[in-house]
Amino acid sequence: MAGWSRQKRQKFEAAFYDFLNHYYINSRDGGQVCLGANLYDGQIWFITTVFDGLEAGIHKFFVLKSRQLGITTICRALSVFYIGLHRGLGGALVFDTAPNKESARRETETAVVDLDPSLRFPSIKHNNRDSLILANDASIAFMSAGVRKTKSSGTLGRSRGLSMAHLSEICSYDNDEGLEAFENSLSEDHPDRLYIYESTARGFNRWWELWIEAKKDPHCKCLFLGWWSKPSQRIARNDPDFQRYGVPPPTPKELEKIREVRERYGYEIKIEQLAWVRRKMNPAAQQEGDAELEFEGSVTRMQEQPWTEDEAFQQSGAVFFAPKDLRDMTMQHVSNKFETYWYSAGVEFADMKIHSPAPSLRMAELKVWEKPDPEGIYVIAADPAFGENENNDRSAAQVMRAYSDGLDQAAEYASPLINTRQFAWVIASLLGWYGADLSEVYLILELNGPGHAVWNELRSLRQQLQIGYNGKDINEKGLQRVFTNVRNFLYSRNDAVLPGKNNWHMKTTTPLKVMMMERCRDFVSNGMLHIRSLDTVEEMRTITREGDSIKAPGNMKDDKAFSTALSVHCWDQRVRPKLMQLKRTRAADAARKRLLLTDQIYLFNQNNLQHMFETKRRLRMQADRQQARMGWRYSR
Repeated sequence: MAGWSRQKRQKFEAAFYDFLNHYYINSRDGGQVCLGANLYDGQIWFITTVFDGLEAGIHKFFVLKSRQLGITTICRALSVFYIGLHRGLGGALVFDTAPNKESARRETETAVVDLDPSLRFPSIKHNNRDSLILANDASIAFMSAGVRKTKSSGTLGRSRGLSMAHLSEICSYDNDEGLEAFENSLSEDHPDRLYIYESTARGFNRWWELWIEAKKDPHCKCLFLGWWSKPSQRIARNDPDFQRYGVPPPTPKELEKIREVRERYGYEIKIEQLAWVRRKMNPAAQQEGDAELEFEGSVTRMQEQPWTEDEAFQQSGAVFFAPKDLRDMTMQHVSNKFETYWYSAGVEFADMKIHSPAPSLRMAELKVWEKPDPEGIYVIAADPAFGENENNDRSAAQVMRAYSDGLDQAAEYASPLINTRQFAWVIASLLGWYGADLSEVYLILELNGPGHAVWNELRSLRQQLQIGYNGKDINEKGLQRVFTNVRNFLYSRNDAVLPGKNNWHMKTTTPLKVMMMERCRDFVSNGMLHIRSLDTVEEMRTITREGDSIKAPGNMKDDKAFSTALSVHCWDQRVRPKLMQLKRTRAADAARKRLLLTDQIYLFNQNNLQHMFETKRRLRMQADRQQARMGWRYSR
C-alpha cells in the first residue's frame, strides 16, 4: 500500500489547520465560533489519525464515538477542504435523514461563502438542494440513507463515481441494500481517495458489523473516542457539584474502567472528568446505609457516553455474558493463528474434497487451532442452519478438546451455502479426523428444523460404510473407520427420578435452551471454557436475555455461540464425569506429553502390572468369600 509522502502529508495537514482557523460554525454552546480556535482533543486525534493513515496508504476510516464530540463537524470541514484542494474530485456527505442532510447542506454552503478571500479557496460554482460544485469542478453530493426501508432504498450511490465520502450516524441507517450499492460506487484506485464512516452506537446493528469487520481489515483504520476525549466535560474543583460527585473515591468498577482506558487508549482520566461522568450517569446517586456508593448509568446513558468501545455497544435487553468475562476471554485465549480449510462437495461422501489453505478468510469454512491428538477426547456440537434459531442461516459446528477441568476450542466450522446432506458429510469428516487412533469423540446435534435430515444422512452414511457401498473409493481414501470412535449424545430429562427412555441428541425447547445457555455462562465466568475464535466471542457479546428469550437481537446471528453452549452441555452431562474419574486435567495431559518415551513405556508397564495385581487380588477375595459362604452352608 503506497501512501502519501511525509512532505505531502505535512503540507496538507498544515494547510488544513490553517483552513480551520478561517472556518466558522454555529456551535451549540458558543454561537458562531472559529472551529480552528476551539478544537477538542477528540477532533485533533481524529485529524492526526486520518493523516497518519493516508501516509501509511490507508484510505478508509471508521470512528466510533460518544455524543457531542464535534466529530461530524470536523469531518464536514475536512470534506470541504479536501474537495477544494483536489480538482474534479467527486465526493458525498451521507446522513441518516433528509432534514439532517438539508441542515448540513446549508451549513456547508454558509461556511464556504464566509471563508476569508485571502485563502483563495475555490468559490461555489453551482449549488442546489442535492449538491454543491466548486470552481475547480470538484463536487459534494448530499444524500440521506434513510432510517427505514423504502422502494428506493437500493438507489443510494447508484450512477455515481465517488473518491471522497463521509457517512454520518450509520447506526440509524436501515438501508443495507443502499449501503452496499454506495460501497460499490467508491473508487478503489484514486491515489487521494478518502472515506470516513462515523457514528455513535445504538446496539448491535449494521454499524457494529461494519466496525468489527473494519478492525480485522488491514486496509482500514479504526478510532474510538469516548466521553473523556472532550476536555470541557469535567466538573471544576471549585464547583459545588464537585463535593458530591468528585470527592467520593473511585469504586472498584471505576478503577477498572480507568485502568482499561489508560491501557487501551493511552489516556489518563482526571478526577474532574470522573466527577462529570458520574453526574451524567446517575445524578441522583446517594449513600444508603453502609453500601458502597454507585454511579452506574442506564444502558441508554452508557451507550451515549461510553468509556470503551465494548461499552458503547449496548442492547435494550439484559446483557447475557458479562463484558468483562468476554474481554478476559479475548485477551487470554482468542488467537488469530489458525489453519483455514474449505470444502467442495460432490455427489457422494467419497467425492467431497477439503482444500487448505482457503483462498481468502471469507471463504474459510473451517478454522483449526489445534489438530487432533491421537489420545485426545473431543466434543463436536453441530447446529444446522435454521435449527435452534430460525434467523440463523449458517450451519455451524464446534470442535472442543475435553478435559475434566474445562473445554478448549480446537476448530470451528460455519457456512451459509451448505445443504443438510453436505453438512452431515462435513460432520463426518470432523468425526473421522478427531476420532482417529486412540482418541474419542462425542457428537451432539441440534435436531430442530433441518437437524433430523442431517441426522438421517449421518445414519445412512454409517450404514453405507458398514455394508461397503462405494467400497473402493472409501477404502482408497481411508474413510471406512470414520465412526469407529464416535459416541452419540443420548438425551434424558434432568429432572427424571429414574432413568427413562433416552433419545438421540438434542431437540431444544425454551427451558432446555435457558439451562444450556446459563450453564455455558457459568463456565465462561469461571474461566473453564477457552474460546479461541474472535467471531464466536463477538457473537456472545451480542446475546441478550429478555425473560426466557436468550438470543442475539433482530436478524443477528448466534449459531456459533449456541453450538458452543451445545458442546458445553454434552461435556458437562456425558463427558466430564468420566474424565474426572480418569483425572484427565489440562495439566495432567500436558505432563503426559512432556514425558520421555522411556518414561511412557515404564508408566504403561507399571499400570499394566498394577492392574494385573489388582485383578488377582479381587479374584482371591471373591474366592475367599465364596469358600466362607460354602463353609457356613455345610456347617448347619
